[in-house]
Amino acid sequence: MKKGDIVEGEVISIAFPNKGKVQLEDRVASVKGVIKGQKVRVRIKRSNKERCQATLLEVVEKSDLENAVPKCPHFGLCGGCSYQTMSYDNQLKLKKEIISDLLSPFTKEQEIELEEIIRSPLDYGYRNKMEFSFGDEFKGGPLALGMHKKNSTYDIVYTSDCKIVNDDMTKVLRATVHYFRELNIPFYHK
Repeated sequence: MKKGDIVEGEVISIAFPNKGKVQLEDRVASVKGVIKGQKVRVRIKRSNKERCQATLLEVVEKSDLENAVPKCPHFGLCGGCSYQTMSYDNQLKLKKEIISDLLSPFTKEQEIELEEIIRSPLDYGYRNKMEFSFGDEFKGGPLALGMHKKNSTYDIVYTSDCKIVNDDMTKVLRATVHYFRELNIPFYHK
């Protein structure tokens, strides 16, 4: 496999921070934004003797863990969250598995059982910190404030109705982008 090749494989595991291991023809690739059990089509980004990295192009077949309909209108386009196709119970199971894997190198000598993760009383609107960026939704488009588009460094998705942040934060985001659009102030271009 070489850079640019498009191949299909199955996600065999997930590790922190949201990087999946995808079993391809003859090797395993690291891919962001996937869910264990999905069959995916990916583009090889880097491939050498030590490691292989790829970019998700398409979910060919959903995972058995995906049993929910995303509530966010930006889901799939925005790179902010990956687990909205999973019920909250399945998200907790996956996160417990990720934590267990993170701790396993330190607990080899002793048998440690993780307690259940304490559920949040809120499935949505729980996040109180976000890192929004100014940019444009497409080259030459209007000023946007939001999250980076999935698999993009430059394009911004105007997340005016993000479901994971508190409603007050959404109001601040809308007022801020409106203010800068009215003054016709451009964003910083690298």
